[in-house]
Amino acid sequence: MDSMSQWKMETYSLQGDGEWNEDALVVNEPAYIYGVVDGATSLSPYRNQEGFTGGYLAARLAAEYFSAIEQRPLELAAIEANERLREAMVAEGVDITDSSSLWSAAYVIIKVHAYSIEYIQSGDCMLLCRYRDGSVRVLTHTQVAHIDQRTLNRMAELRAGGVTDPVELRRLLTPMLQDNRRKANTLEGYGVMNGSPEFPLFLEKGTFNRANVESLYLISDGLFTGAGGWEGLIADIDRKGLQQCANDIYAAEQEDAMLQKVPRLKISDDKTGLVLRFI
Repeated sequence: MDSMSQWKMETYSLQGDGEWNEDALVVNEPAYIYGVVDGATSLSPYRNQEGFTGGYLAARLAAEYFSAIEQRPLELAAIEANERLREAMVAEGVDITDSSSLWSAAYVIIKVHAYSIEYIQSGDCMLLCRYRDGSVRVLTHTQVAHIDQRTLNRMAELRAGGVTDPVELRRLLTPMLQDNRRKANTLEGYGVMNGSPEFPLFLEKGTFNRANVESLYLISDGLFTGAGGWEGLIADIDRKGLQQCANDIYAAEQEDAMLQKVPRLKISDDKTGLVLRFI
């Protein structure tokens, strides 16, 4: 299967306000594997010798692993990558008994087969599909939406109490954010790659056929503002391209630096997308 003769690919990644771009792309042409990885914003003070955060390291480890594998099921590769992440944290002295200290990353990864698409997903990275009749199919679920909503509700309470500075809001929300991380890979929480043995139990996975598939969209959560829904996001990407979409969202976020127009936990998150358009 000659990939370049069957589809065209568009990718883009834009760093937000963080110290590092904790998103990463997976482009493994020989194995027809593609993906987007979103390292979770680090809540611990850990930095390696190069100054990289746990979220950055988790995202790079996952991206590098999926970019190098050959012929094997994605689910098996996910389990192996998770084990490697655990080994890396142990080697760095991370307290792996404290879930809030674990390096973690969400992702959506696909493998294109001759007649089907195989996928795995964790966290809130999303896989969307447009068919040739224009219909849109949402293949994945934003697993952290319920967690994020509780945090935003608490932020609204703090604002109502007079706290408006984003830095102070973040400080006051940190205990709640840490508690959210402890819900990773539990029935109360969500699935995310963080080196825990329970992760494979919460990995989402599936296969759908390629009949009449026109385009596939893999995105990190920084590209989705909620305005216009998933169909609106796809329409914007098709009309403007990933780079312009990301830049427009970033510009609007910078104008809303006090986080008032669109409730969120940071001014600008990293934004990464990958689109395959079948010929």
